[in-house]
Amino acid sequence: MTLNQLIEQLKQKGYKVTEPRKIILSILINNIETVITADELYLMVKLENKKINRSTVYRNIDILTELSLLYKTITPQGISKVKLKCTTSHHHHLICDICGKIVIYNDCEFTKYNNFAEANGFTLTGHTLELHGLCTNCKSV
Repeated sequence: MTLNQLIEQLKQKGYKVTEPRKIILSILINNIETVITADELYLMVKLENKKINRSTVYRNIDILTELSLLYKTITPQGISKVKLKCTTSHHHHLICDICGKIVIYNDCEFTKYNNFAEANGFTLTGHTLELHGLCTNCKSV
């Protein structure tokens, strides 16, 4: 997703497009293949504009989450991380527990779970799958 597409979505929902918001969105776009913590995002924002405070970054994370533009995950260590949602079709993520690198896994063979759900009177409305591990770079450290 481009910066202009994100800005347009914000405008359609009645949000202003401020300079701090543009910086935050640009950083998220540039880190689309990595999950990052709110503090990591804040530090990256500070490199672009020292006047932006932590609460601005956290408030924007909340807004982007509310608008379903962010993907959130919690690492096995209990740390919350975010990234912009992908715009591709349904897929799953392989996430490095150290650096946050993401690899997209497109094959989804969950029809057996749909059959299982239906056999038990459920209608599935969705599912998520995260695979966690160490990427090649982090494994060698």
